[in-house]
Amino acid sequence: MPTISEVERPGLAVRAFYRIGKAMFGQVPTPERLMAHRIPLMLGLGGLYTALEWFGRIDAPLRALLNVHVAALYGSAY
Repeated sequence: MPTISEVERPGLAVRAFYRIGKAMFGQVPTPERLMAHRIPLMLGLGGLYTALEWFGRIDAPLRALLNVHVAALYGSAY
C-alpha cells in the first residue's frame, strides 16, 4: 500500500497548525500531516475543532475522557 508523503515545505498556516498539534499532543498528529496537503480542509476542520473546544457544552476534562474512551473502543492510538 502506498504511503502519503509529508508536505516538503509547509507554509505559514500549516506550520502554525503543526505547532498547535505538537503543543497539545507532544507531536504532530498524523491527521494533521495528512490534511496539510489540502489547506482549506485543514483550516475548516481546525475551525470546527476550535469551535467545539471553546463553545462546546461539555467541560474539557470530560471531553478528554470521552476522546480516550472512544479511541479505546475503536482500537485507535489517537
